[in-house]
Amino acid sequence: MTSKDYKGGKIIILSKPFDSRSKVLNLFYFILFFTAAAIFLRILLVDDPNLGAAIAATIGIIVFFIAAYRFANKAVLTEKIFVAENNIEIIKQGLFKITKQQFEKSKISDFRHLAKTPITKHPLAGETFDYLGFQTEQQVINEMYGENRLAFDYDGKTIRFGDNIYSWDFEEIKIVIFS
Repeated sequence: MTSKDYKGGKIIILSKPFDSRSKVLNLFYFILFFTAAAIFLRILLVDDPNLGAAIAATIGIIVFFIAAYRFANKAVLTEKIFVAENNIEIIKQGLFKITKQQFEKSKISDFRHLAKTPITKHPLAGETFDYLGFQTEQQVINEMYGENRLAFDYDGKTIRFGDNIYSWDFEEIKIVIFS
C-alpha cells in the first residue's frame, strides 16, 4: 500500500499487477487456459475435423478464451482509492475496464477491516503429518479466498474492497481518509 498527493487530494494504491501469490497463480491459470484454447484452435484450423469435432472445438475455444481473459484480468487488477475533501472514489482497473465508485465521506459509517478467519484444522488431515495434503489445500484456499479486506456501510449497503490489506495498513488508510 502506498499513498501520495494527487490532483487536489490523496491517492492510495491498494494493489498492483502481480503483487500477491494469488495474482501470480492467476497468471499461471491464464497461461494454462490460453494454451488450451490455442490447442483447440489448432484442431479446428489445421486438422480438418468433422462437424461434431468442429462444434466441440469451437465451444472449447470460446470457453477457454473467456476463462483465460478472466484469469488475466484478475492477475493485472489494480485497485486505488482517491481521497478528496468531501468524498472518496474507489477505482478498479483491469485489462480493458475501469470501474469507479464515488462515496460521500459524511454518509460512510463503520469503516472496518475484515480480517482473515483463522485456519482451522481439516477434519481429514493427519495428526502428525498431512499425508494426503488436506491441510495444505485448506491453507491455500484460505490464503486465496480469505477476507483481509476493507469495508464500510453506505446508504444501507456494505461496500467491500481491497485484497490482502493488513491491519497496520488499514490504520494508515483510515487516518488518510478521515483526517
